Amino acid sequence: MIKMGDGLVRFIKGIVAFVLTFCMLAATVVCAAVVSEDTTTAALVSEAEVGAELEAPTIGAQVETPSLSAEIDGPAVSAFAPEIAVVGASEYSPRLTAPKKSNKYYYSNKNIFYKTGWGMPNCTCYAYGRAYEILGAEPNLCIYSAYLWYDYNKHNGIYAYGQKPKLGAIACWVYKDGVSGHVAVVEKITKDTIYYSNSAWGGSEFYVDTSPIDDPSGGWDKWVFQGFIYIGDYNAPKEEEQQGDVYRITSDNGVNMRKGAGTSYSIVSAIPCGASVTVTKTKKAGGYTWGYTSYMGISGWFVTDFAELVYSTEKEDSTIPEKDEHTNIMGDADFDGKLTVLDATLFQRILAELEVPTQYQLALADVDGNSVFNIMDTMKIRRILADLE
Repeated sequence: MIKMGDGLVRFIKGIVAFVLTFCMLAATVVCAAVVSEDTTTAALVSEAEVGAELEAPTIGAQVETPSLSAEIDGPAVSAFAPEIAVVGASEYSPRLTAPKKSNKYYYSNKNIFYKTGWGMPNCTCYAYGRAYEILGAEPNLCIYSAYLWYDYNKHNGIYAYGQKPKLGAIACWVYKDGVSGHVAVVEKITKDTIYYSNSAWGGSEFYVDTSPIDDPSGGWDKWVFQGFIYIGDYNAPKEEEQQGDVYRITSDNGVNMRKGAGTSYSIVSAIPCGASVTVTKTKKAGGYTWGYTSYMGISGWFVTDFAELVYSTEKEDSTIPEKDEHTNIMGDADFDGKLTVLDATLFQRILAELEVPTQYQLALADVDGNSVFNIMDTMKIRRILADLE
């Protein structure tokens, strides 16, 4: 019995030793597999990184791709940075002139308002198209009435929003009746003024107006200002670059940028469709008008015939009429140096829209000094002439 017990013990010990040995071998295999898998993964990541570097387009590739005939057809946009790269540019190009009828962002089925019969003049169609133009991609904005835009964006958490004006922001108002509103786009901000681009339902196709930067009503005191929708973050053009005219490339294929003004000069880069550039000087050559600009850190000449002027630094005619010997008199609509019944008649014709007033006539029209030009001003002139005042 003792010998049989000893044998059983030895048998059990042998089994335990076998199991322990097997577990140790299994653990070694698992560890080796883990190490092998980590090494393989690291190798794959390394290859992916190297591949990305090898496949990333270089400036050299961009320079060499355009064809010599690209002044007319332009280089294929796919050969360069995609359109979204234009969107990411931090410099903002203001729109202070009306878009052309050929502009696809406003006058094509790319614009949901145009497509559904609610095209310009219409503030929502314009603001939607302008946002599309700025982003270079379809904006995720409300496609209903203007007074719904701000709350729609806020409740759906689409874009950032707030009360501070920013370039490219959509300004939103609601009328006091709560069932109508207006939207506009912030194009320029100075120390004390905000410039908006607009369109008006049943009114102007395009116009630019301003408001004091600290005006809580946003310049529309008959409306309730809701706030701004920030579709992106943009910087104002650099001070030195503001001295030139801003052009936006309209050719679907973009345009070449050359070392000199002419097709005989070598291509140094290209500008894709939708990009905005500042032209500091122009030159006529080979039947084209060439503009000198910088894009993505490269300077050169491109054909401005395939771009639209969106902002000009040319000053408006600010010539002031020569001063007469007499002093201007409030109500003197014909500037003859005296107040007569003809002045009252002329202002009545202006109020009836039978005459178009000049800025100087309007400056002298507020005879009663209440900051509003209306029929009461003409009545005051007549009362003055009748010695009743």
